[in-house]
Amino acid sequence: MTSAPGERRALLIVDDERETLKALRRELRRDYEVLTAESAEEGHALLRARAIPVVLSDQRMPGMTGTEFYAAVKAEFPETVRLLMTAYADTSAAIQAINDGGVYRFIAKPWDPPALAAVVRDAFAQHDRLCDRNRRLDRLEASAETLRRENERLAEQSQRSHELVGIAAHDLRNPIAAIQWFSAMQLGGASAGREDARRHLLKIQANAEFALQLLEDLLDITTLEHGNLALRLQDADLRGLIAAAISLNEHGARRKQIGLVVDTPADLPPVRCDVERIEQVLSNLLSNAFKFSHPGTTVTVRARRIGQAVEVVIEDQGLGIRPEEISGLFCKFRRTSTRTTGGEKSTGLGLSICKNLVERHGGTIRVESELGRGTRVFFTLPLAVERSS
Repeated sequence: MTSAPGERRALLIVDDERETLKALRRELRRDYEVLTAESAEEGHALLRARAIPVVLSDQRMPGMTGTEFYAAVKAEFPETVRLLMTAYADTSAAIQAINDGGVYRFIAKPWDPPALAAVVRDAFAQHDRLCDRNRRLDRLEASAETLRRENERLAEQSQRSHELVGIAAHDLRNPIAAIQWFSAMQLGGASAGREDARRHLLKIQANAEFALQLLEDLLDITTLEHGNLALRLQDADLRGLIAAAISLNEHGARRKQIGLVVDTPADLPPVRCDVERIEQVLSNLLSNAFKFSHPGTTVTVRARRIGQAVEVVIEDQGLGIRPEEISGLFCKFRRTSTRTTGGEKSTGLGLSICKNLVERHGGTIRVESELGRGTRVFFTLPLAVERSS
């Protein structure tokens, strides 16, 4: 610890020669409170009795050398700065003193008084630097511990929120599905004969479908973000997955009279994927393409092998996206200034889910777009593992 301004700071001198102790005391007592000890054991006792910033010890003493003494001091009082005085030019002893005892400076006997004063002064400055560094480290460790506890608290809070969303979504799914089913039944029944009733039922059905999709997307994004999704990987025919996704979304294409072109080679190699999740990715991307395309345009789906992956491209001739908005497309609930062409709703989660699922497969996903010219979404999947016959 450092001393208050004007306070005389303690300096311990350890030497088995009394005359040397007296001479050093005369040299240094004007600036420091000089404590003396005639043996390493006595010096150690003084260090344990009070805080002493700097110790000056002789190297050659009976019973315990200065190096041995400093090895013990270093272990018990690491902030105490250690100076070693010797009349012998012993290189190996000097190296040992530095390695074992952490000696800060050497002082030769006989000493030069101005040089001695300078070394001792520098030793006290070094002690202040060590104390300041250790205080900073203590503050950093305390801050790190506070941050760790806060991270744990936030993780627990996030987990509870995730569980709450899951419970709410599951609880809401069935009643909303019932609303959708009853509206479909009414559309097929007698009450649908009146045009105004039919119009209202169609609105009910559309909103129920959107609410169900939002719940499914919320469940998916919370599961993905908490790392709770286990992929069921298998070798799969990507052409078949594309056909299945088209079948799920063809009503959206028919409603707007959007043409659909599929360009996939017959020899397209199989990919390694979770079939259900990649169908979900394809379905989301096709749905987006239809939502943002004008009636009478064309959506194209292409697939080709690139190295050890297959790349899928879904291209539309729709409204396109502003260049400055492309970088945020995969963020949750991020919507662009481009609006759907048929009043379709969007949860704002589909592309974020697609990115997460593709990257969990070891693939990549990106978007190219020109405002007024359409959008192309590219994603890759790894090839199936080749097996020897």
